[in-house]
Amino acid sequence: MIIQGLKLTLLGMTVVFSFLLLLLVIIHLFAKLLKPYTLKEAAITSHRPSTTGNGKVPEDNLRLTAIISAAIAAHRKRIGRYR
Repeated sequence: MIIQGLKLTLLGMTVVFSFLLLLLVIIHLFAKLLKPYTLKEAAITSHRPSTTGNGKVPEDNLRLTAIISAAIAAHRKRIGRYR
């Protein structure tokens, strides 16, 4: 009875390990196949702060960044996480 249980356990672990290994190979394969498309998409959707003619970030973007950071800090303090 114990031997049958060990055989079943070993079979189950082998099946799961094989499936995870196959999934890993498929993910890496798709990553390599789709890399040119993701680079194009990243170039299109990348967000860069707008700059003025002299290369400085406008004051509004800095103020907005400060406001968002303060709101996140206040929220984290209120819910008691990330101290």
